[in-house]
Amino acid sequence: MLTSLSIGRYLTQVPYDDTWSILSNARQLLPNIDSSHIKSGNVSIAHLRTYLTIAADREDDITIVHAFILFMMGHLWFQTANDTVLLGYLAVVADLDSAAQYD
Repeated sequence: MLTSLSIGRYLTQVPYDDTWSILSNARQLLPNIDSSHIKSGNVSIAHLRTYLTIAADREDDITIVHAFILFMMGHLWFQTANDTVLLGYLAVVADLDSAAQYD
């Protein structure tokens, strides 16, 4: 559970950054997003689901990973958030190499 309470082993808190709520920034990790998918700094779970379709000609697998992690955060952890997740949590998936260090 992401509580920002240190449990001793991991020293880095899960990042959150409001700058990911800006459409041009969000497009860096979710290239098919547009203003209709964003409401009050949130992206709809339904839009994230569109990235999860596996296609043989899909070249950008990292986009699928970014969308999947954000989808799971919104679908499992923030179930009461009206089927949306804050775009600020794109900071979590921006650098996947640091994800193992999150508390």
